[in-house]
Amino acid sequence: MPRIAVIGLGAVGRIHVANVIAHGEAELSAICDLRPEAVKAISKKSDARATSDVMELLDTQPDAVIISSSTASHGEVIGECVSAGVPFLCEKPLAQNARSAADIVASVEASGLVAATALNRRFHPQYAALRDAALAGEIGQCELLCFTSRSTVAPTVEFSRMSGGLFAEKGSHFFDLARWISGEEPEELTAMGAVLVDPGFKEIGECDTAVVSLRMRNGILCRFDFSWRTAYGQDERIEIHGSHGLLTSHQDQVGTIVQADGRSARTGNRLATWQERFAESYKLELDAFLSVLISGRPHPVLADLNDGLIAQRIGEAAKASAKDRAPLKLNS
Repeated sequence: MPRIAVIGLGAVGRIHVANVIAHGEAELSAICDLRPEAVKAISKKSDARATSDVMELLDTQPDAVIISSSTASHGEVIGECVSAGVPFLCEKPLAQNARSAADIVASVEASGLVAATALNRRFHPQYAALRDAALAGEIGQCELLCFTSRSTVAPTVEFSRMSGGLFAEKGSHFFDLARWISGEEPEELTAMGAVLVDPGFKEIGECDTAVVSLRMRNGILCRFDFSWRTAYGQDERIEIHGSHGLLTSHQDQVGTIVQADGRSARTGNRLATWQERFAESYKLELDAFLSVLISGRPHPVLADLNDGLIAQRIGEAAKASAKDRAPLKLNS
């Protein structure tokens, strides 16, 4: 049974910890976080070795590591995994910039280690079904892919400073989906960004609202609209327009809401949070990583490090395009 360690116990790290604990074919062997309270909270639920030091965690000789620490730490943590010969699954983005990410990819490829980028939306059943139908030609030739992602609550400005901002933190998921669904590589993009949610984003040179247009090499056009805010719940949709029809994902709804005043009452459902919507996706991603770890064979859905690098390069190009207000050619 593979012994899995988790580095970084934020919101995503806690999801990984819970999934490893619940998995029937893996064991949580160690956890690591700089915050004592985060480690203590997990230690109450598991017998895993707890530490605040990555090297101490690696000394326990886990079979693999899931890296969900801050983006700024990814490069250093991956380097220590490579030195120790420990396979890993790393949350995106791989580094704070694409140049560092490219160095990471090269070093890991030279080492021969099993490694993957955590782009879990590939495992969402709706998105996987859209891709299968599109590639099977069920709507003819794909012509236009539209992606919407708007978050219920914006991250803090400080988190955005360390995570890569809107295009890297949020956008990389959807830039990857565009490649994965279309089976094509990007050629050119134009982006517009604005600061409409929190003036603090302007101070760190980031936007909180954006629209990106992307052209693939075969002519398919992609549109992305991103926002760190909604007033109505997590909003995420994909639409694929083809020569013979349309494919679209629907919004997951959960629970019941009754809104009443002195004159009327309305009943409806609230939109699922991102944790609820992608709970199964994280589990399937872990299954895929474990299958690669055990078999040594690539998984058809799991994103490799190069997929993560390309998504990050697109995100950096989008940020530059928005800043310069000019289209950019892409070389992936």
